[in-house]
Amino acid sequence: MTMPRRSILAGGLAGLLTGLFRPGKALAEEPAVPGIITPDDPRFERFFAAREAAWATCGTVDENVIAYLISPEFQGAPAWPTTRQAFRVVRPADSLIIASDGLSDLFVDTSMQVAGFECEVYIESPDLAGAQFEEIRSSWQFELVETLARNVADFGGIQTPIKQYGIFSMELPAPKTMPARWITERGSVGALINVTVPGRPSFCQLGDAEIRLVALTLLLPDETEYVVAGGASTRAEIAQRLIAAGTGLTSPANRRSVLA
Repeated sequence: MTMPRRSILAGGLAGLLTGLFRPGKALAEEPAVPGIITPDDPRFERFFAAREAAWATCGTVDENVIAYLISPEFQGAPAWPTTRQAFRVVRPADSLIIASDGLSDLFVDTSMQVAGFECEVYIESPDLAGAQFEEIRSSWQFELVETLARNVADFGGIQTPIKQYGIFSMELPAPKTMPARWITERGSVGALINVTVPGRPSFCQLGDAEIRLVALTLLLPDETEYVVAGGASTRAEIAQRLIAAGTGLTSPANRRSVLA
């Protein structure tokens, strides 16, 4: 599938309001319907600022977000709460976080008073420390977190497996530029979803709603097979081994298997 052009949109309202509404939804020409969320709802800006503040607790947040000139929704990708699909860049010391920004927006043109899918997802990679836009946007790390975000939207959220399992596992299609050592025989990349560690926010308060900030932590093929065979207990075991090894929820390209 041909992907839409990418661009940097400025932070704050310039990046936020671009793409909050879908075609055919006039802002001034149609009378407001009581109870229906509109793109000028002040909560959008407050939610945007609250997510930025949460990420600022662990690093410097880039002023600009990574977004699209044409929303992926119009190219057949799963819809987010608004047509604005974006990603933040956060820079902890000697590392880099790519986080979705918009999965927890309000559902525009509806009366649903919930914070979207009630989560944002992210990947942390020390290998990208200091990287700039083009390197980040073309990286396999970005492609993986972008795929996870689309899965969240397609599933309608991931609150159920998180509440049921705490940490769960997934396999994602391997990006073309993914190092071969990470790819399973099925052409996938294994991952743990929702590993938590001190020093990284796992929740964010958006008004009356609390959302999760959910980490994507990559698994090597032997770890993936171990988790697939063992279920919940092995997911927790691998997570603890990763934390004990010092990598925690990060996904450094050259790390050794914790089963070696």
